Amino acid sequence: MVPENWKTRMEMLRHLARVAARGEGAPSVREVGEAVGLRSSQTAHKHLKKLEEAGYVEREGASRRARGIRLTRKGWEAAGEMPLLGRIAAGRGLEAVEVGDEAYSLAAELLGSRSGRPRYLLRVVGQSMIGAHIADGDLLVVEEDEDPPDGTVVAALIRGGEEVTVKRLYRERDEAGETLRLRPENGEHEDLVVPAEDVAVQGRVVYVVHPPRGRR
Repeated sequence: MVPENWKTRMEMLRHLARVAARGEGAPSVREVGEAVGLRSSQTAHKHLKKLEEAGYVEREGASRRARGIRLTRKGWEAAGEMPLLGRIAAGRGLEAVEVGDEAYSLAAELLGSRSGRPRYLLRVVGQSMIGAHIADGDLLVVEEDEDPPDGTVVAALIRGGEEVTVKRLYRERDEAGETLRLRPENGEHEDLVVPAEDVAVQGRVVYVVHPPRGRR
């Protein structure tokens, strides 16, 4: 699942890019907030402040709330980039964390989705999926999907421990009810068999990016 703060801020950047591309005047804080589903102008202001501090937008006017919100060059680039949202374990579970403002520019076919579902990047930690050519330091393009078919490589959140892991998904049923088998692609690691209600599938891995040494 994409962290809500990132989703909201990326939606703001994309809205500002669309407004500017149409040649319309810079919107107000309230208008930007409404465009991304925020009811409170104060909440929209807080998000825009974070974007401004990170260098994605600039605001003019003495009150800094007037119709003066514009994308910077960094903001224009980010509107077409995919944010690196966190780390994902290929081994034991590892909490997914937001990773600052880091982002990677990728080819359009990686960013786009025929389903219209959001995509984001996670960096792999560990070697349990090496048999699927997913190694420590690789970047996974994850498409949000809560119900992928069996055999899909997924990012899954294990409830209770709040840990996210990448494994191949299989659904099973026994006398106790439905379970999910999260299978590694490495003979040194064992399957994780977890009650279905304790797992939230965050999305499916659609591409694996192998960064050059030094960017991992």
